[in-house]
Amino acid sequence: MLRSRLIKKYFPANYKDCFRDKIYRKPYMSVNELFNLMFSQYPKWIMRMYYIRNLIVKPFGVKINKSFANMVIEQNENEIIIGAKDKHLTFHVSLFCSDVKDKTQEVSITTIVKYENILGRIYFAAIWLFHRIIVSYLFKRAIKIHNT
Repeated sequence: MLRSRLIKKYFPANYKDCFRDKIYRKPYMSVNELFNLMFSQYPKWIMRMYYIRNLIVKPFGVKINKSFANMVIEQNENEIIIGAKDKHLTFHVSLFCSDVKDKTQEVSITTIVKYENILGRIYFAAIWLFHRIIVSYLFKRAIKIHNT
């Protein structure tokens, strides 16, 4: 179930994934904290992957943006929407932190992608697995850091 409210306006999409977790009896995690824990400092292996990706996609006119902070489209107390559009595809990412209920908080990251043309479909097919690995890793790492 898609609990996020802001991300709903960016549907329909060709691709969607969502990683979720629950935080029990811990301090409240704000959506800004989740954003900072996920996107402020990357491990070196992720930085190398981004560098290689940028070298490969630059000739195809894919926009290269080094900072997710520059891609924030909208935000409220519980959610931040990041997004970008180029001639090949459009993506939006929702970072969501629910209010605490019964000492439990739900947190999630949802990615949606719309293909603008066949090159967008080919590009995303090529990076899909890397996307899933990196987003899952960064999300789990953020939860782990928060819980320590």
